[in-house]
Amino acid sequence: MSNPQPSASFRSAAAYMSSSAPADVPTVRKLELYGLFKYITSSKEPSTPRPSIFDMTGRAKWDAWAMAFKVYGENGEAAVEERYLSVAREYGWTESTPVQTTTEESVSVNDDSVWDSDDSSATATSSRSREGTSGGLGVSVSSMAPPPEEHDNTMHGLVLANDVVGLTKLLENQSNTDVDAVDEFGYAPIHLACDRGNAEIVKILLQYGANRDVKDPDSLTPLELSHEAGHAEIEKLLLSS
Repeated sequence: MSNPQPSASFRSAAAYMSSSAPADVPTVRKLELYGLFKYITSSKEPSTPRPSIFDMTGRAKWDAWAMAFKVYGENGEAAVEERYLSVAREYGWTESTPVQTTTEESVSVNDDSVWDSDDSSATATSSRSREGTSGGLGVSVSSMAPPPEEHDNTMHGLVLANDVVGLTKLLENQSNTDVDAVDEFGYAPIHLACDRGNAEIVKILLQYGANRDVKDPDSLTPLELSHEAGHAEIEKLLLSS
């Protein structure tokens, strides 16, 4: 069932925030607005799996949308609109504010491309989003950088590269290796393998005693990560004795 048509005030505020908002809107607030916007214009909560740990921007936006549903529930349209308008007013919007666009088609509230102008210069400094700024309502958050094509020969590097032979040799030759050691972002090798769907790597890590219950920075276990990523084969591996 589709959402009711957004009010004229909401549409005006959304157009203003996407085209005329100050450049110093904090990322935390941008994410809140994104979640409210999606609640009103798309559906109450996300219908897709939570994005990969390698897409921290997408994950932050998904979480913001899910949080809107958690806070406002199934029938919170009026409260969500009022909250959105309240935030927009903080940044200069009023009902009489002229907006750059003049037609419904030019800024459609059902087209969230205006919200998806992510800051591609964000660097991988943390697995959590942090406040930043950008023009309009683009979501500028810290994101985990994709692994380089030329991986290193550390345990985590070999896991990311899905290098079964290399990882096996490392674990055979270095019997004291802690297979549950976390990287700078707080992820153990098994988290990375489960998220990427590298089943053979998961098998090797389990053979060498990897902890099936170790939690990532979002408090997710390998099984939960595999389920969210849709990797049924790995789920079976983790559930087997």
